[in-house]
Amino acid sequence: MSARYLEKFSKKCILITGGLGFIGSNLIKFLLKKNYFVINIDKSTYSKTSYVLKNIKKKNYFFYKIDINNKSKILNILK
Repeated sequence: MSARYLEKFSKKCILITGGLGFIGSNLIKFLLKKNYFVINIDKSTYSKTSYVLKNIKKKNYFFYKIDINNKSKILNILK
């Protein structure tokens, strides 16, 4: 994901942590319908299969299976 690619979404780019849970997954579905660029970070330890968004194939959605406590990986995503 390059900075140039993100430019067209710059006003509507949102980072969601815990996006595989009930609330996060519904929020992501809502934001994608509104054409937001969504980055979902979740370690997916407790997520139920009914809420899983890993298989969404949209240009404005990225999923990363990362623990939010892993500072180096989070910073790498945000670069």
